[in-house]
Amino acid sequence: MKRFLPVAVCLFALAACGDSSSPAAAPTAAASTAAAAPSAASAASAASVVEDKALCKALNTAAKDLRTGITEAQQDGGGVKAADAKRTFTKFHTTVTEALAFAPASEVTTAAKAIADELGDAAKAADPIGTAADSNFTQLGEDLTTACKSAGVEIMF
Repeated sequence: MKRFLPVAVCLFALAACGDSSSPAAAPTAAASTAAAAPSAASAASAASVVEDKALCKALNTAAKDLRTGITEAQQDGGGVKAADAKRTFTKFHTTVTEALAFAPASEVTTAAKAIADELGDAAKAADPIGTAADSNFTQLGEDLTTACKSAGVEIMF
């Protein structure tokens, strides 16, 4: 229970064809194909940024739900019952894991998976708040915030 405050501080600070049949057309087709390769890579990169933005927005909502869940579970003495913390951490882990199911690999997905896994592990512990407080949770939150900022989305994690 005494470990709630460091976790609470962390949680509250957490504050998207050419015709190549003629010889004359062959060089044009080859040039078009060569030009298409970078365009395809650029399109994939742009799609990843869009997906990262959407993922970051979903993560921001999940983080808000996490903070709300912990706040609502807080007892008069400032502590949070283990069962309430487990439920809140598990909900966050499930939400993020489902959001990551079809997301392409990126800095955002890597950071999101790391923090979801950390809270998933804490949810399984006898003292979930203490486990989260003793973990690398603060750094993981900073990594996620930075990754989302690079994708163009400000989040409160």
